[in-house]
Amino acid sequence: MKHREYSGKTAHVRYRGGPVGEPVLEDCTAGEPERIVMGAGEVPRGIEEALYDMEIGEQRDVVVPCAKAYGDHDPEGVVRYPRSFLAEGATLHVGDFVTWEHPVSHQVVPVKVVAETEDALAVDFNHLLAGKDLAYWLELVDVVDAEGRSLSGK
Repeated sequence: MKHREYSGKTAHVRYRGGPVGEPVLEDCTAGEPERIVMGAGEVPRGIEEALYDMEIGEQRDVVVPCAKAYGDHDPEGVVRYPRSFLAEGATLHVGDFVTWEHPVSHQVVPVKVVAETEDALAVDFNHLLAGKDLAYWLELVDVVDAEGRSLSGK
């Protein structure tokens, strides 16, 4: 980690990318840069590591292995439910997405129907990018402290 001083600061970043070999999933290259609090886990670990290694103003292409992105696809993350268990269960089919609210944290996440029978559905709770390497173009526009002062000295 070349620039430990970025930790806790806000990085202003433009980026474009997604899974290797697939169409671009995210394109945040126009307009104001996105703000990422460094060290807060707001982006995959491999992206954050690349940003820590970059100079302010630098642009870079990075490939992030799935282990430093959203992890491997875990087969235990695929769970079977009776169709009646899901409010929309009767109308869901393979490839459909459903929003799922975690019963404890109440965090809402998208889950995908990956198999179906007449009476049951298999739902994949893995992150949608689990098991995929990512390819991104990054531009570290600036890094600012809590008072909005640039670390670039400009």
